[in-house]
Amino acid sequence: MHLYLYALPHIKQISKSIEETFSVEVIYKGSMKPPPCAFNEKRRQYYAPALLNLLEEASLWIVDVDIYTNGMNFIFGLAGDGKAVVSSYRLGNIEMIEKEAIHETGHVFGLPHCKNGCVMQFSNSLMEAMEKPSQLCQECIKKLRDKINI
Repeated sequence: MHLYLYALPHIKQISKSIEETFSVEVIYKGSMKPPPCAFNEKRRQYYAPALLNLLEEASLWIVDVDIYTNGMNFIFGLAGDGKAVVSSYRLGNIEMIEKEAIHETGHVFGLPHCKNGCVMQFSNSLMEAMEKPSQLCQECIKKLRDKINI
């Protein structure tokens, strides 16, 4: 099993954590710029669902722009249909970007949000994202094994 990673070169180091967490091969595909058609001039943000539509299945795109989705002022990431996008814009450091990349990759492989205090916990603020662990809990590991046979 594999995951395609689109990211700026200094962020591709995240691939090792993804490989270790999910037992998948991460294939670095280089960086992509978000297209102007996904930019909302009024909000000064990119519409994350439009970015997801540009990806192939089993892909993670780490962007350095602010993103949003319907009903939210901003989001750290979004996943759907076996692909995900993470924004480094509000996360500040590589450790936080890595944590959110693992979270969204979990969604790519079918994991839901978790209430057990693991990396799959939903984060509604930067503080919540900072406070959650960077690893999967045992329950999520079991779900992952059932889904992708790791």
